[in-house]
Amino acid sequence: MDSKVIKKGIIVGFALFSTFFGAGNLIFPPGIGAASGTQWVAGALGLFCSGILLPVIAVIAVNNSGGDVKNILNPVTPWFYNFFYLIMVLILATTSTMPKLAATTHEMGVRALTDKVPMPVTILIFFLIIFFISKDASSVVDKIGKYLTPVLLVALLIIVAAAVITPIGAPVPTGIEKPFVGALITGYNTGDLTLGLMCASLFFNALRDGEIKKSQINAGIYITALVAIIGLTIIYVGLLYLGATGNEYVTTDMSMATMLIILVEQLLGKIGSGVLAIIVILACITTGVGIATIGAEFVEEFTKGRIKYTTWLIVVCILGGCLGILGVNRIVGYASFMFAVIYPICIVLTFLGLIKKFLPNDGPFKGGVLMAFLFSLMETLVNAGLNISIFKIILSKMPLAEYGFSWLVPSIVGMIIGAFIIKTKVPDVIE
Repeated sequence: MDSKVIKKGIIVGFALFSTFFGAGNLIFPPGIGAASGTQWVAGALGLFCSGILLPVIAVIAVNNSGGDVKNILNPVTPWFYNFFYLIMVLILATTSTMPKLAATTHEMGVRALTDKVPMPVTILIFFLIIFFISKDASSVVDKIGKYLTPVLLVALLIIVAAAVITPIGAPVPTGIEKPFVGALITGYNTGDLTLGLMCASLFFNALRDGEIKKSQINAGIYITALVAIIGLTIIYVGLLYLGATGNEYVTTDMSMATMLIILVEQLLGKIGSGVLAIIVILACITTGVGIATIGAEFVEEFTKGRIKYTTWLIVVCILGGCLGILGVNRIVGYASFMFAVIYPICIVLTFLGLIKKFLPNDGPFKGGVLMAFLFSLMETLVNAGLNISIFKIILSKMPLAEYGFSWLVPSIVGMIIGAFIIKTKVPDVIE
């Protein structure tokens, strides 16, 4: 294989890794490890499936569908692509994720290094960095992959290596009954599956920049995916093992952020606090750059150039800054409701994207997404405390409902019925 393909695949793979690895990804693994105890391997497998494998598969699914996420979203209905991205960009990203990343940068990053920097200053600097890295979309992946990710990886490996070589304790039984399932569901909360679908084109474009031949693009994509999987697995398992060995110092009723801080300080002392602060800051920046870039590209496309790429970046930075000052705990939590409804839909779309070339028509997309939406919406409303008897009765009859997967079997049934009822097939967007 051409050395240029390998080099480019590794650089883009680093960028994919760091785009997926946000601050939330940092706090979930230790929490899963602490809850799993001696069953930490089962917890690691659950996290691997939902937090690593599924998001990377989403990128491959987009590639298998012609390299454009429109080919996965358009078969649902012609307006679904715009609807999906408007929700992701305008609601989840701009008014929730970006402000949270900025606030987290201050609360878990800068504050750990010094208490002399006011929060507004941190947030201003955070969004200035986001703007200047993102303003040239064509160079974003190279900037992340060549410069930011290596520093992030080194800092993460310091903690992981210390956790494995000089563990702070030994895993103990915690009485957890379903460590795999618990970790699997917790892994959904990283949000990386939606990010994989949204940002796939960003990494494809980086591989199509002319440095490697068109015929070698697919090889580059699979190298990219492999690099991201290996990197995420090493870091996640190491952090999860740190949590599993720290039972003496933390309790499962602690917030995951507090748990992480205590574990790292116990492992590396005050130096650990500094290393962790650097990780948090870099993780927030790399994820923020990916989200801001893909969001600005969509808005320019959606408005047919009336709102320019740079203009939307400025809007994101200003709005994110205004909301970020509120702090993590005060940033509105409606995104979690939207996320709980959208994630099952994204899982269905990812699966169908992988097998799209073998499907006879668009029926599986229409039926599968419709059922995933209806049942995930019912489940979310019930979990939110709404006492809707008919929803509870329907959900109680569904297989796997006790594991939070009441939508799975209905979605499969919807795919099958849709394949028989619908005869049309939307042409693919040609890249």
